[in-house]
Amino acid sequence: MAIGECRVERLVVHRVGNAARGEGARLSERTSSVDEEVSSLLLGGYLKNIVSDKRQHQFFHESDLNLNEIYHYTRQFFRGELDFLAVSQRIAKHLYARSQHPNINAGDLLVILFSGLNDGDRELRALGVFKSEIRDDFLTVVESGDVFDISHASGINPRLIDKGALILEHGPTVYAVDRLSREAKFWLDDFLKAMRVPDKASSSKMMASVVEQLSEEIEDPLQQARFKDEFLNLVSSEEDVSARQLASAAEKFVPREQVDQAMGSAAESYGFALDEEAKLPAKGMARQLEKTLSKYGVGHGISVLLPSGITLKNIQSRNDGEGELTLTLRLNKRG
Repeated sequence: MAIGECRVERLVVHRVGNAARGEGARLSERTSSVDEEVSSLLLGGYLKNIVSDKRQHQFFHESDLNLNEIYHYTRQFFRGELDFLAVSQRIAKHLYARSQHPNINAGDLLVILFSGLNDGDRELRALGVFKSEIRDDFLTVVESGDVFDISHASGINPRLIDKGALILEHGPTVYAVDRLSREAKFWLDDFLKAMRVPDKASSSKMMASVVEQLSEEIEDPLQQARFKDEFLNLVSSEEDVSARQLASAAEKFVPREQVDQAMGSAAESYGFALDEEAKLPAKGMARQLEKTLSKYGVGHGISVLLPSGITLKNIQSRNDGEGELTLTLRLNKRG
């Protein structure tokens, strides 16, 4: 998505509190004026920092996408059925209605109309929705004749997005970020109802995490070593691998239910589910797994770290009965 020629067309600010705590919502009755300096900050901060493949999501709804409130309101605006102020007020009311978690903070809601985005095929408009929950403190220098004083001020840092969404004119794509999501994931799950769109890098990282989790759940050291060898040989010998291939390899060592559980846990953590047939770059996954699977348990609570290309073949353990334990490890070069 190219944003080099973007412009700020309209801006409005509303204040949205926490409905669960009885805080109100104050809606602006007019748009704000935007000078060149403010426009530059919005473009270089909010817009630049939200447009990223890693932040690409899609609106969804369990039964009908048109029942997704934010998707529906913004479609009405882009079709000319709602004016800018009206759509911003509907977005603010919807946010207030979803602000029911006690950990959700009150904040300023900025709704911005951008123009001049380009997806490679056409020029687009987009609606930016940004909620600022934390005000930054800063110092300003005040000049009075030959005297310089320091004063305190607070304000919004447009380069640090607390919660944000960029909703494109065409299609269900939305760029979204929630920097403060640890305590309440309402921004993506309840307010936007948006699911992350997986890219190759995040998909590969997710599959590697599944392999790591399953490896840790295998108690027998030699079985664990064979499990690791199976995956390292697979990703080292192929250009691309699919989630189905990796799942099939895992089933040689653990039950299918355990594989499904690990995949489900990863999907919940990463915010998306993998297409079983999607091809993932094997080389990047191999590099990551070489690092994370180099630690081998050898029993008795002992682990060893083996260099790349070396695998554990066998373990012999001897206890002399007087507290001395001897471990003999047979190592092989991975073929």
